[in-house]
Amino acid sequence: MRPPLLPLAALFFAAAASLAAQAKFTQPPAVTPNPNPRAPLSAVLTFATDVPTATQVRIADDAGRTWELTFDEASAPQRGLALVGFRPGRRHEIRVVVRDRAGRETAAPATLLFQAPPLPAAPDAFPPFTVTRDSSAKLEPGYTLLSVRRQGPGRPTDPFNTGWGMIVAIDAEGVPVWYYEASARISDFERGPNGNLFLCTLEYEILEIDLLGNEVARWHAAGRPKGAGPGISVPTMTFHHEIDLLPGGNLVVLGTDRRALPNYYTSETDASAPRQTQQVMGDEVIEFSREGRVVRKWNAFDHLDPYRIGYETFSGYWERRGFPGTLDWSHANNLVYDPTDDSLLVSFRYLAAIVKIDRVSGQVKWILGKPDGWAEKYRPLLFRAEGDLQWFQHQHSPFPTSRGTLIVFDNGNYGTMPFTPPKPRAETFSRAVEYQLDPERRTVRQVWASAQGPGPDTVLSEAMGNAEQLPRTGNVLVFYGALNRAGGASWSRGREYTHTTPARVLWEVVARDPQGKTGWQFFCGTRWANLQRP
Repeated sequence: MRPPLLPLAALFFAAAASLAAQAKFTQPPAVTPNPNPRAPLSAVLTFATDVPTATQVRIADDAGRTWELTFDEASAPQRGLALVGFRPGRRHEIRVVVRDRAGRETAAPATLLFQAPPLPAAPDAFPPFTVTRDSSAKLEPGYTLLSVRRQGPGRPTDPFNTGWGMIVAIDAEGVPVWYYEASARISDFERGPNGNLFLCTLEYEILEIDLLGNEVARWHAAGRPKGAGPGISVPTMTFHHEIDLLPGGNLVVLGTDRRALPNYYTSETDASAPRQTQQVMGDEVIEFSREGRVVRKWNAFDHLDPYRIGYETFSGYWERRGFPGTLDWSHANNLVYDPTDDSLLVSFRYLAAIVKIDRVSGQVKWILGKPDGWAEKYRPLLFRAEGDLQWFQHQHSPFPTSRGTLIVFDNGNYGTMPFTPPKPRAETFSRAVEYQLDPERRTVRQVWASAQGPGPDTVLSEAMGNAEQLPRTGNVLVFYGALNRAGGASWSRGREYTHTTPARVLWEVVARDPQGKTGWQFFCGTRWANLQRP
């Protein structure tokens, strides 16, 4: 029988490839400081080869720390590869190895040297990190990424506060190894499959940047107070708090809608106070394509009760952000895509509720939170508590775990809803808490918490914060965003806990000005196994 031609052809081309000379450098490797000052701890590697190659970069610093970066054929080294992970002020040796399609390696003949720049010297220009750890503990490997905010002694709207934001990556010792400084306050950030970062800023914008800090794309909310700007306009009033990336490439973000509501509250402490028509801000969930085409919107006014209010509805949140005379009703602060059933989890802080929404139909699947104050038509959507359960209050960051549970960062503010008087501050505290939900029976049990009650080691994070399960160890990473806001310069901390009862602190990072002048806050944080890509 005549042998098939395709295998013979394949053997021929494989033999030809094996006889061909291995890759050669036609332009020798060179490393230069990143020309973009927004990400100064990155460097740029350039070179060229005579055939397509993948690249491996081996880096060692003068303290003996080593790591590797890899790039595939599509990375185009002649245009520059982003090198990351450098410790500030240290000298680094860089070795470059390329691999052709036959798997043969060619090492660059020379070792490259790179001196990383120091951190900014001014005490209010960079957050001071202090790390403590249990040296005997098994920590989740990787780098801790932080969205950091700065707070000066002036008004909250001063440019010193609002015109600055930073994403910082620190190693297990608390040493910064990458950062990006923005000209606007940053809330959430996400990483795309190619390693680019997506940032949500106080300018009501979403920015996509690469690891050199270069802008790749920009979108802004069409209805923002400052009007149109560079990038793609998306029809909503704001982008705020949170962004997520969907598997098909679309973006999903929190936006807002404002409505005039008649007979609305004028007080959150006196239910009998006179009512009047009020301008009220509610939340939208907007899914849109990279081209800015809105795929679908979900509006909280159409699905939830705008007359069920929470504490801080009258705090002036939206007035400080360019919308005078506007109350803050639902205050969504987090959303997360759940691929197990193509749904979205949205945290509504002032409603003390987490709502699960079918992404396509917009149907509310369930509402998790203290059932008090919901109208009768919402009761079939609520959960019934079983066992010893403490409900969250003014929460952030629902996180579905691999155990089928839900971890929530419970800020704990007020401890109740209007018009019940708030708990004394000394009786409130923040924690990470884990719930086991049974959506069929509509029951919920509390199965774990980082703290069981207020004590000498607990804190009250009045705003911001998040919690997540770590994938390799099962530990829980928790960030307490804004601490001591009422008593001087604010500070922030993050902790890695064991998933045990009682929980044990394995690692802690604190950002606090020792002089008490500048406040530092973590909006959120996460742990990445590497800095390049997921």
